[in-house]
Amino acid sequence: MDRRQLLKLSLLAAPALILAGSVKAEEAELIVGSNVGSPPFAFKDGDHYSGFDVEVFAEVAKGLNRKWRVQPMDFGALIPALQTGNIDAIVSQLFIKPERQKVIDFSDPYYQSGLVAVTGAGNTSIKTASDLAGKTLGTETGTVAVDYIKKNIKDAVLDQMPSINNALLALQAGRTDAVIYDTPSLMYYANNAGKGKVRVIHPTLQGLDVGIGFQKGSPLVAPVNAALSAMKSDGRLKAIREKWFGPDAS
Repeated sequence: MDRRQLLKLSLLAAPALILAGSVKAEEAELIVGSNVGSPPFAFKDGDHYSGFDVEVFAEVAKGLNRKWRVQPMDFGALIPALQTGNIDAIVSQLFIKPERQKVIDFSDPYYQSGLVAVTGAGNTSIKTASDLAGKTLGTETGTVAVDYIKKNIKDAVLDQMPSINNALLALQAGRTDAVIYDTPSLMYYANNAGKGKVRVIHPTLQGLDVGIGFQKGSPLVAPVNAALSAMKSDGRLKAIREKWFGPDAS
């Protein structure tokens, strides 16, 4: 076979190879980053992961007809991992806020969360949000709570920790006066493992929409939005939300 015949065959084969690569990319397992130490959103349950965020994305993945797996990570490492292509998406109670929208893309909101403060059950010096001024406040590094404390609570001493569990342990040990974090997470803690140990400071400090995070320009955004829209329309999203947070939770 001469060189011209070889070239002709290679040119004929090229489209098939490109198509095979495209199909392979579309069928590849999605790697979804999540902070799995934050029940009721994502947590280890035996040999698998469970929680509100996990169940939401499981339904999304069905709509995409894609296999996927959870990649457990500290919250502060999620966006860098997304930007470097180590994960395909973030599903971890990720608030949609302007600073993040500059560096990553978001799906449409699938939940509205917010921030709330808890203090020790025996703490009599903190009764309302205004009493947080000048106090030592713990939270998880890299979260929206960090910015909120810096911008809104006068003279607060900010104690950032690797996880919300570390922050709650510090509160129990008396090293901080209060913890500020996602409302549903702290409410879940206050009514379960922290029952009788902490007291929730009402009202909620801030309300924010939650979305799924993607790399800038990701082709996943449009099909994920379509899947979320279908879940809202047929009631699946509401059913998952009520399973974890009760009727009329938002």
